[in-house]
This record gives sequence, structure tokens and C-alpha cells, in this order.
Amino acid sequence: MTTLKVFLTITIFSLLLIQPITSKADGGAGNKASELNSQIIEEVKQILQTPYLKFESKDLNGKVKVITSVTKEGKIIFKNIKGINENLVSNVIEKLNSLNLWTSPDYSGNEFTYTINYKN
Repeated sequence: MTTLKVFLTITIFSLLLIQPITSKADGGAGNKASELNSQIIEEVKQILQTPYLKFESKDLNGKVKVITSVTKEGKIIFKNIKGINENLVSNVIEKLNSLNLWTSPDYSGNEFTYTINYKN
């Protein structure tokens, strides 16, 4: 009986010490285009929360269309940024170009299009 208790105690204790060895960066099931899309959205939202100091007018309201792409090396670049409000477009260009986003080269050639509705 005591041998069984000792065996169960050691088994339970060893199971508690085992930790997973994989991570999301290992390229498992966590790397999907939809997750990459969500990641880019979060990065863009965070960087655009504060306006860039370069703008000449305080009117930064409007919509901006942003097209992103993944290069062969895995760098996420902003290919095209368009909008009616030039101050807003300039602000968005400066803010997005300050980001240094990378992903797996497996996604090279993928494009994502976003519409940013910016309000002061």
C-alpha cells in the first residue's frame, strides 16, 4: 500500500513539472493568415492612437485605405496608402513607416487591405 502511495505521489508530482516545449513562434497551428491579419490590425491600431507631430492642420478626420504586403524575406510593408485628407494621409504614412513588422516568409505575396476611419 505504501509503495502505491509513493508511486502515485511521484507520478502526480512529475506530471506537474512537465511543461509544453512548443511555442507559437515555432510555426505550428498558430501561424495562419487570419492571425497575421489580426496581428497587423492590432499593430496599426496601437501606432495610430497618438497623432504624428508633423501634421499642419488639426483636422485629421477621414478615411484612409492601406494595402499591406509580405516580402520574400517576411517583412510586412505598406504598399499603398490613400485618402482624401492629405494631413491624415501624411500622418498615417509617417506612423506606419515607423513600424518594423516581420512574419514568416511563408506568407510572402499575401496582401491585406484595410480602411482606417480616423477621428480626432
